[in-house]
Amino acid sequence: MFLFGHLGITLGIAVLLFRVLKIEPNRRLYLAVLVGAILPDLIDKPIGEILLANSISNGRVFAHTLLFVFILLLLGMYAYKRKGELCGLVLCGAAFIHLGEDQMWLMPETLFYPAFGFAFPQGIVEAHWWDYFLAAFFRTYSLSPEATYAFVSEWIGIAILVLFIFQWMSTQRLRLR
Repeated sequence: MFLFGHLGITLGIAVLLFRVLKIEPNRRLYLAVLVGAILPDLIDKPIGEILLANSISNGRVFAHTLLFVFILLLLGMYAYKRKGELCGLVLCGAAFIHLGEDQMWLMPETLFYPAFGFAFPQGIVEAHWWDYFLAAFFRTYSLSPEATYAFVSEWIGIAILVLFIFQWMSTQRLRLR
């Protein structure tokens, strides 16, 4: 899954959860959702695909683990208990949803790190780090199941983001009247 899939689908899930849990979201909570939706990739892609490109070349390392989500949960619970602030818990929840969107259950060595040891699975070592990103982009247009999942996820994410933006703009216009 790529950027818009993570952002849009996680935002859609969060909006539904806010309604079910009767949480009145604000800009800070929405920002926490959007940051949490891409936080594992913001951390792991530069580390695994750029810094460690010649050794493990895996863009799903530390931040794609339940350990990382658990640390975020502890920090979020501390912030909530100390200041009554939900942003940390929302950030944690969005990062957890990211793991589901990436189907991390298919990579238990990473998901349950360090339960299976301290090494991460080896990725495909590319000649240069930008080759990974180019290959990931162009593989989206093949007919493999992984590419189809990424392609469909991107379009669903874009649709949710567009709907959210229109809904947000209409509520803002109503408040200005």
